[in-house]
Amino acid sequence: MIRNLLTLCLLLCTASLQAQSFTPDEQVQIRKSFYLLYVLERKSDVHNIVVKNTVFNNVARERQARISKAYSTCSNVSCLTEALLWTPEEIKGTSAEFQRLSVSDRDFKALIERLKAEDRYPVYSGDADTAFIRKAWQDVTEGINLICSVYLKGVPPRYPRIDSISFRPSDPAFFQLVKTNLKTVVTAGKGNAFYKQPLAAALKALTINGRDEATRYEPLYKDKNAAPFAKSRRVNWNAFRYSTILVPGAGPGVDGRSIDSVGMYRCRLAVDAYKKGVAPFIIVSGGHVHPYKTPFCEAIEMKKYITGKLGLPDSAVIIEPHARHTTTNIRNAERLMYLFNMPATKPGLIISDAFQSLAIEKMAIRFMNELGYIPYQSLERVSATENAFVPSPKAWQQNPEEPLDP
Repeated sequence: MIRNLLTLCLLLCTASLQAQSFTPDEQVQIRKSFYLLYVLERKSDVHNIVVKNTVFNNVARERQARISKAYSTCSNVSCLTEALLWTPEEIKGTSAEFQRLSVSDRDFKALIERLKAEDRYPVYSGDADTAFIRKAWQDVTEGINLICSVYLKGVPPRYPRIDSISFRPSDPAFFQLVKTNLKTVVTAGKGNAFYKQPLAAALKALTINGRDEATRYEPLYKDKNAAPFAKSRRVNWNAFRYSTILVPGAGPGVDGRSIDSVGMYRCRLAVDAYKKGVAPFIIVSGGHVHPYKTPFCEAIEMKKYITGKLGLPDSAVIIEPHARHTTTNIRNAERLMYLFNMPATKPGLIISDAFQSLAIEKMAIRFMNELGYIPYQSLERVSATENAFVPSPKAWQQNPEEPLDP
């Protein structure tokens, strides 16, 4: 049931948000980064409750006054950004109100049931409703604050060499650019849900920086994945030992180069295994990563290499064009395994060079540090260049600290 709900959710990902107030790309970013808000923004009784709620509206009015004052008086981006951030007191107060509604309001209880059923917050699914909604909401505020801090104020992200701001925060021209783009945001709090103004500011911050990596190539069952998606509906899964072969990308790290020799080597290993019939698909995983703001997508370039140079059909190769790290190569591949209706109990096979394969075997601590959970049920080293893994629904947990690939 959960697998069907997950697939349905992705297939309906372009559904309209409240009053069509966000662009299609912004809707995708909200769905991927802030799923709680994605659901709240739809026309529903829950949305109306949020809009009319006294506690939320008091917070909205205070934020509106603070942001309007900052827009008029601040002389730099850092000052303006401070006004946009959720304060600890605001987070605490709104979290408490969400918890109260989860106990007292029937529609809010139904909302939490829906979120748990759709498994968009699977790490929290075993929690009581009050804890579940508190954690989901705090993920939202943490994600909005991080986007504004990194892409307006210039705070270094976890991986600054590939994910950092596109401007010098102290540049007066940048300040004017920000003010121009946030002009409509300043009035976004009037007559809307209390979270809309900070959400709009975060989306503008990503747009100003040209950081649309998370929304490119969506939905992933179309375009370059259309042929393998159609094939996935006809596969006799019992005929294969593994559901798919995952190939993590390796960015060249050099301007103008589209694919790295290590990436090509990994592709050749995967094609050899595919020709032996161990799996019906190869997932090539990697986004626009190295060097900074590269125009080349690792997954797309690997698919070109496999289909153009190594002779596999288009329907055999699935692109996963968003991952920025080895951790998310695996997490994102699992999301595609669910989307492509691969059996949840059938393992996938990760094929890479021997050095990365050994690192993957010992990556549990890094998963916990960067994602907060282990995204697979089990992982076993089966050869010097191969690791077998069984996917976990936890892979759907959104990461508020990675807006370019949440």
